[in-house]
Amino acid sequence: MSSTAEPDAFGAYTEDALAYELPEDDLDRLLPAFARGLLHATGRILATLAYRDAVSYGDRPFDRTAAGAAGAVLHQMPESCDDRDRDFRARAARAFYDLAEDLTAGRAPLPRCAAEDWALGQMLTLASRVCAASDDELRPLGVPVPKDYERTSYRPPYWEEAWRLLIDGAKYSIPEALPAAAEDDGDDGLEDVPEPEGGWDGPDHWFSPYSITTPRAPQRGHPAWAQAHLDGGPLAPEGPLTVDRASAIMRLGSPSTAWSAYEGQNEYEELAEVLTPLAARLLAAAATNVAEAGWHDLLQYGDRVVERPDEDDWGYDESFLLKLPPICDGQGAAWRLAMVRAVTDLADDLRAGRAPLPRCTAEELAFHLMLREAEEMLDYLDDADYAEDYGLPTAEHFTARHRAFSLWREAFLQDEDVLFHYDQNLAHVAADPEHPASQQLGTGDLRPNAWFVTFGNLRPRDAARGYNPNVLHHLSTADPDVFFASTPALTGAPSEPPAVAPQLRDEFETLVGLAQRRFFDEACAINMSHSIDRLLTLLLDTPGLDLTHVWPRHDRAVAVHAGQLLVDRDFCLTGRSHTWRLHADQNEPHARTWSLKLLDDCAAYVLRHLAAPVPSYMARLEPARPTPDPQLAARITATLNELAHPDTARGTLRHQLAAHKLTCADLAVGAILPEPLIASWLDGSGPVSPAQLVRCAPVLQMPEDVLLAGLGGGRDRYYWPLPQPEPDQLARGE
Repeated sequence: MSSTAEPDAFGAYTEDALAYELPEDDLDRLLPAFARGLLHATGRILATLAYRDAVSYGDRPFDRTAAGAAGAVLHQMPESCDDRDRDFRARAARAFYDLAEDLTAGRAPLPRCAAEDWALGQMLTLASRVCAASDDELRPLGVPVPKDYERTSYRPPYWEEAWRLLIDGAKYSIPEALPAAAEDDGDDGLEDVPEPEGGWDGPDHWFSPYSITTPRAPQRGHPAWAQAHLDGGPLAPEGPLTVDRASAIMRLGSPSTAWSAYEGQNEYEELAEVLTPLAARLLAAAATNVAEAGWHDLLQYGDRVVERPDEDDWGYDESFLLKLPPICDGQGAAWRLAMVRAVTDLADDLRAGRAPLPRCTAEELAFHLMLREAEEMLDYLDDADYAEDYGLPTAEHFTARHRAFSLWREAFLQDEDVLFHYDQNLAHVAADPEHPASQQLGTGDLRPNAWFVTFGNLRPRDAARGYNPNVLHHLSTADPDVFFASTPALTGAPSEPPAVAPQLRDEFETLVGLAQRRFFDEACAINMSHSIDRLLTLLLDTPGLDLTHVWPRHDRAVAVHAGQLLVDRDFCLTGRSHTWRLHADQNEPHARTWSLKLLDDCAAYVLRHLAAPVPSYMARLEPARPTPDPQLAARITATLNELAHPDTARGTLRHQLAAHKLTCADLAVGAILPEPLIASWLDGSGPVSPAQLVRCAPVLQMPEDVLLAGLGGGRDRYYWPLPQPEPDQLARGE
């Protein structure tokens, strides 16, 4: 392909074209040399596949639902073309070849008919996929591969301007669409030609020449290799690509999923236009080096604080932990395990053909470490033996598009704020999310204890994805003096075992949560009433006590599903000294205080009821009242006092385990803690140590602060949403 455009690259336009909006008369601006080369290669590849389909399907109607049909060029055609014959399909294949030949000659690929209009649209859509081909494959196809080795020079082609080559309304310039002179004598007007049902760009008119361009020579025929295949010979296209390789590069019928981690729209269509397969191999090899150093340091240091030697120390550059910012030196083993897995997660993305999109701050820093390692590796790839050890080609094969480090930082990273930790003048800003500079810059929380929170515009990783079995084996046999120690940054004795039954604590948190809901409707009120019923039953803990016989029955509400409630139809409940009207939309402290006072007053009402004699006229209608324990009132007071000291950490843990589909064993592995210990937290039978609790945060992809706040009753509604009332309504009378 010509690396320069002809002086008259747009010479195929006729005078009729002046009536249309034409692209700028500068092919180098519309399609720079590298983009022209890719478009040319795309045309040649699509022509090969289209000729294959023409012979394979022949005159048979094209069945879009058949196995493998999505991988055919015919599938890219309008459905109205499905019943066309082999000759039609071969001419459509030639449309790709003709446009590619224009580019070979230095001409602009100007569509001369509707078939070529469609073909150019396909070429522009799919050209970025050709970036997945190697330099050795592209050069014989006429692609001027960037030859320099600068790490900041490569930019992927920008195709927006090239779409202007498709002229809007060109279909109306075909001979069949042009108005004819009126037949009435003396009338010099023109009669409009009604557009047919399939349109002027329908298959019946696909090859009618546009009058805005000079027509192609009708005797040009098909290329020799294509004609040989049409005549029954094997398909042997010119160039280095086999048919199978051409098909693999185009991936027809296989939309790109490389950017699927994004919640929204991504700037690039294809990963290869940003990160070539060769570049992905380089980054994956770099990630392997970084991760191996990380596993070594994890087993060596465990929970111990890292002591930094002089930077001139020979082992400084070999250590994973020493490459992290100093603020990370006191992090625990579970945090370090997650930090190394951040590297391996990105490596897994690369090996699976996915974009290495860092999904949290930890992965952003891991990506920086990978880039640094990859740049160092490039300096050693001149050595053939070194390159062979990593399964990579030598350095001269890594042209600019395979070492586009600046582009990768721009394409894959949200920002580079985490690097503030390495700057002595900014480290204090990065360590304080409340710092005015952090607020102004919108950096978010850059402290290590929040590094594993997934960014809002990316999908979280599967928390149950597991760990390398080899790593788990080494962890299970590690020195216990190194592991299972408390993180030095967090000290404090474990809390005492809970004095309140876990079932009672959980039900109380349900009532408090319902009281905080924004909207108070019948379903919320019925669920609150049902929760109060269960709480009073647990608090009073008296065999034979039936609360339905305590409050008057004549005005009690009845729900469709929950049945008879303790409250009346106005959702009011009488206590010993106050009538409580159920309501919601309370803040957390008020909801807790309100719930405690309601339970205290209503429990006193029940105790007074039990102590009062049964009137003689009610003796036969009401069952015998149970006799409560004389110490019950004191126990209720003590229990309510315990409930006044909130603890939402367990509820948050249970919810997060369910949300991430994790088992207790999964959490224990990631937190490097014994499974029975975590099980005791979850069932409320064991004390919780803050230093042990924070080890769960990386696995659950949440900030340590949220878990610690839960020990003091703080409920983060994002990580533990308020309870959702079961659907219900009051029963209506007939």
